[in-house]
Amino acid sequence: MTFYVDVICSSRSKDRLDRLSRLNMVVLEVAERYERAALFGELHLLKDLKDKPDDEAVRSALLWAYNGGLVQNEVGRRRYNELLSRAPDGRCPFCGHRDVDTLDHQLPKASYPLLAVVPDNLVPACSVCNHRKNDMVATSTSTQTLHPYFEHADRGRWLFARVVSLDPVAFAFFAEPDPTFSATMQARIRHQFTQFHLATLYGTQASRQVNGEREWLIKLRQHGGPDALREHLRDAASSWAATSVNCWQRAMYEALADNPGYLADSAIRTAGEVT
Repeated sequence: MTFYVDVICSSRSKDRLDRLSRLNMVVLEVAERYERAALFGELHLLKDLKDKPDDEAVRSALLWAYNGGLVQNEVGRRRYNELLSRAPDGRCPFCGHRDVDTLDHQLPKASYPLLAVVPDNLVPACSVCNHRKNDMVATSTSTQTLHPYFEHADRGRWLFARVVSLDPVAFAFFAEPDPTFSATMQARIRHQFTQFHLATLYGTQASRQVNGEREWLIKLRQHGGPDALREHLRDAASSWAATSVNCWQRAMYEALADNPGYLADSAIRTAGEVT
């Protein structure tokens, strides 16, 4: 509740401040309901909170609390930055790759103004993922975006890749959740993989990574042969897996290590070399 008070106290409008102050307990109760629902992946069941309160002036005041009280106010901005810092290593929890630079409303503030400044509903994200998520509201558990504060898809393996081209080297990334995940969680992981266009993002990054290491990998293959190259690729995959079991780097290095064509001489020859 201290967070809410800090955000609304910057209002220069007494009427707006009075409206928001009268909602203190309501926002607290809603925040507690939100937490319980998020713990069980049931945010889509909070439909009764949609477009509440009924008073348009109060809804407008709640939206101001985010834009004017949190984003554009000095005290509020400190709170905003504190929330941004919740992202491990400053990485977007939705794509796991780009830097966070904004806060995403897990349930959109336009539809759920009572949740506009509830901290658990404010997730650090990159602008691209924030845009792709937009104001969509899930209608079922299987299409609900995973909540980074309450749900962790890294408890099992789900991200894999395969080599689809050797000249140039290119990858196809895909989601194949471990069967230890529940059927619902498997569906949600696949939905999120598609929703945030992760196959395209990871494929582009992986191709750049391999191209940047091309000369080094050529020398490794020339001096140690396919076995040495395979061992290096597996070691790289293992190292990245220690940071995240589902990072694209792990999937990329594993795909290379498992591809006989890539390990062969002709797969990584120097540019312009004649076969």
